[in-house]
Amino acid sequence: MPIIELHGDAEDNGLANMLATLMRQNLDDHPERAAAFAKMRGVIAIFAEDAEVAVTIEADGVRAVFRNGIVGIPDVTVRGGFEQIGDMSRMESLGPFPDPRGPVNRSMAAALRDGRLRVFGLPRGLPILLAFGDVMAV
Repeated sequence: MPIIELHGDAEDNGLANMLATLMRQNLDDHPERAAAFAKMRGVIAIFAEDAEVAVTIEADGVRAVFRNGIVGIPDVTVRGGFEQIGDMSRMESLGPFPDPRGPVNRSMAAALRDGRLRVFGLPRGLPILLAFGDVMAV
């Protein structure tokens, strides 16, 4: 069973709590997503700029540790508004990839084009980002 852990003062970070709770719930409700969790290997940083809150998620395929703020040098960093970050869990899939026809995905593509959402560390960070998306999808 995957281990989800809030480290230190991440317990006081609303974004860390929200993402860790969603991850736990998704893995409980969809045990088949453990395979995607096992592919999460690396470090993801997420910064909700409008809320001025950041979280770093360190994953090794067995455990995901949520840390307050941006810690170290992440493999991939996602920066944007709280709404755009929340949309990451609502992305529509077409097999293992995002469905470009989905309304949430079109909205996210528009946010990427106009700079409301930015992703750093691609293409190298794509595998962990896709695995994270699979685990977090609602």
